[in-house]
Amino acid sequence: MLEKEIIQNFKDIYHMFEDDLSKELYLNRLAWLITGDYEYVEKIVKRSHPDMPVFSRCSEEEFVFKLPRDKSIVFYGTGSFAERILLYIKGNLKNIEFCDGSREKQISGFHGYPVIQPKEAVQNGKDKSFVICTTKYMDEVREYLLSNGILQENIIDIRPYFCCGTGDEYFYEDFLEFSDKEIFVDAGCCDLGTTADFFKVCRNLQKSYAFEPDEANYKKCIERMEREKENLPEIVMLPYGTWSEKTELHFDATADGCSHIGEGNAVIKTAPIDDVVDPADKVTFIKMDVEGAELESLKGAEKVIKRDKPKLAICIYHKPEDVITLPLYMKSLVPEYKFYLRSYSNADNEMVLYAIP
Repeated sequence: MLEKEIIQNFKDIYHMFEDDLSKELYLNRLAWLITGDYEYVEKIVKRSHPDMPVFSRCSEEEFVFKLPRDKSIVFYGTGSFAERILLYIKGNLKNIEFCDGSREKQISGFHGYPVIQPKEAVQNGKDKSFVICTTKYMDEVREYLLSNGILQENIIDIRPYFCCGTGDEYFYEDFLEFSDKEIFVDAGCCDLGTTADFFKVCRNLQKSYAFEPDEANYKKCIERMEREKENLPEIVMLPYGTWSEKTELHFDATADGCSHIGEGNAVIKTAPIDDVVDPADKVTFIKMDVEGAELESLKGAEKVIKRDKPKLAICIYHKPEDVITLPLYMKSLVPEYKFYLRSYSNADNEMVLYAIP
């Protein structure tokens, strides 16, 4: 691609955006990709979420060594953040407890550690430090601790030390409108959390086509479908990666949201969205977080997108070239699409490109 064409593409994409926030985020994203200067990431975070601490690029090991050694430490939450620091906790911290409001986790424990109830954790709380290991419920947990006599100085916010999302992607922007019958495509559904969130926001969600090629994640989805069937719509669960054609590809299976097509030993089957969606279903919303396979996945959904003109929420941060290739391709499919850009992280990830019919 010639230099003049690249510059013109940047200009064209910039003018596609409907609001100033999108344009500002796009310019800062380009500046970050070109210069590598972290100040542009900080601008994105502060513009998107002024109250969100910016990731300090601290490692899990460094974070654990920053924790106080003179009092007991309660890790509130036993999700992905607790998993990430568990290796560094063992052998380095002695007086620790894990706490979670989930009855299931209280029964099963956490990697051999008992999991106590919140009310038990706050007993003698003045003698403890609390590490809030959740971002989605950060404010709720902090308020609970403060209301039970825990001092602010003894509450540790993990967000400056971890790259983390804000937990409000995809369904909460004021430019989104939902139809009387939403048909959703959840490409890269991981544990069905996005489908579950959509159903909480919009009870008109009738069906979700959920793609998840990671075998461990797929199992989590099936278990969630059984466990939460009353709180989920009809789900067509598909053990495939989304792609432009039916094929088999090497895959790095990490059993979390970072699984991706790559050089791993696992081999997955892929399927175009066009091939699996029931022709009788009018698709209204497609979300893609497929770790760099977004462009090929969009190509595999070309017929559905042209036919139904669904709302699109496409992650645009996995590959540097995505800032050019994705908006141009989406615009070529449906020229009347209106574009918005939003960021949902305290770092350089979780940036979503929306296309609204």
